[in-house]
Amino acid sequence: MKYGILGIGQAGLRHFEAFKKIKKLELIGFIENNLSKAKSFEKKFKVKHCKKLKDLLLLKPSFIVLSLPHNQRAIPIIACIKKDINLLIEKPLAKNSDELKKILPYLNRKKLTHSISFVHRYRKEVLKTNKLIQTNKIGKIKFISEMMISQKNPLLPRWIDNKNISGGGVLMYNAVHSIDKLIFITKSKIIKVFATYNNINNGIAVEDTITAILTFKNGVVANLLAVFAPYKNNSIWETKIFGEKGCIDLKIREGLEIHTNSNSKIYSYSDHYNKFGTYHNFYLQAQSYIAALSKKNKPFVNISDGIDNVKIVDAIYKSIQFKKSINVI
Repeated sequence: MKYGILGIGQAGLRHFEAFKKIKKLELIGFIENNLSKAKSFEKKFKVKHCKKLKDLLLLKPSFIVLSLPHNQRAIPIIACIKKDINLLIEKPLAKNSDELKKILPYLNRKKLTHSISFVHRYRKEVLKTNKLIQTNKIGKIKFISEMMISQKNPLLPRWIDNKNISGGGVLMYNAVHSIDKLIFITKSKIIKVFATYNNINNGIAVEDTITAILTFKNGVVANLLAVFAPYKNNSIWETKIFGEKGCIDLKIREGLEIHTNSNSKIYSYSDHYNKFGTYHNFYLQAQSYIAALSKKNKPFVNISDGIDNVKIVDAIYKSIQFKKSINVI
């Protein structure tokens, strides 16, 4: 099987390293606008640097990993689908709902296997949490507290602070993963949001903090807090899930604890991460996507998950703008 990559920034390289571990899979071409980076990658890995998308498509890849900046995705998505190319698209699917409208008519036009890189679904602690919930270990979920706090890495590309390119700040870059994780573990759609923010760094045009109340169709209520601090802090990504019979405290890259009146148990995944590394979930995603392509099955993360995520993010930004609750349409 052959594939291509659009964009070899931080995310693109993580995808490359993941797919490189899969046998009988060949990267046949890539696109990168940074010529210095492109030349280095081409020389090191002996992979063709294509100047234009049409040149890459002529190589007839089975799929393409799309990891370009947020505002540069609509045109390549449409072009690839027209040529019957399957896509693994970095989150988010689109910069905003206007961009989404451009690609929606194409996404389900043909029987192709598209997926969105909500890569944290593949983490062992998330999958274990999902299994505990689905087997009714804590009863019906009532409330979730989701906290995602980190230092903004100064090595991240500058375009993430340009709203015209990124579409937004910490919500678009980080918290979209939280939203996807919450939908995954609740098995329900978000139908209403209320949100606000107050920037720490007033020198940027996108939000670096955000808090939102998310209401789910099945009655679950969740509070989402995301912070992209411009200085060192005690970074944490923690999800506290409260059910009718007990609760689960999930910490990404660490493990989870489950507590009920009759029992408590700790699941630690530190050995897993020490053995396989922090980004092993990219490899698990790559395996899963190749399996879906081979069997022509729906991928673990479906294109509809990406569509819903864009609509939810759009509603959150509208809630901030109009200072009221917004229904997710």
